[in-house]
Amino acid sequence: MKKNIFIRTSLVAVLLVSSLACKKDDTSTEENNGTTWTITVGAFSLSNGVYSPLGNELIFDSAEECQTWSRTAQGDAHDANEHLHYNAAADVSYDNGTTTFSWTEYGPEIDQASIEATCSNGNNGASKTVNDTDYYQDKPNVYLKITSVVEN
Repeated sequence: MKKNIFIRTSLVAVLLVSSLACKKDDTSTEENNGTTWTITVGAFSLSNGVYSPLGNELIFDSAEECQTWSRTAQGDAHDANEHLHYNAAADVSYDNGTTTFSWTEYGPEIDQASIEATCSNGNNGASKTVNDTDYYQDKPNVYLKITSVVEN
């Protein structure tokens, strides 16, 4: 009988410690309170220490997976003319406490169906994280930064 009580008490203690150890920080992410966000990420160039907006923005929903967008690309190996490239974001995560947005980016692909398949399969993604204070270097002269966050 004493052994059964000890086992039950030990099990309750283990479960209690496990639940406390797995507790998330209640101050930041939308998972804690059901809030979703629209995050606008601006693209900038850098010249002589000055960041200038390129006029391109990516708009993300903090709760949507495999968000896709297209951009105009100059001629390249598969098309000598100006054409569209498609990208997607998955594994999105927004922390309102630090105003930090992270995602895994897929692409570019040459059509919508291809980028949707690539994103769904999770092939060759690149992790990206931006905030509203620092510039994240995305390409040789393209920097990303959060320019707006709106609670949905």
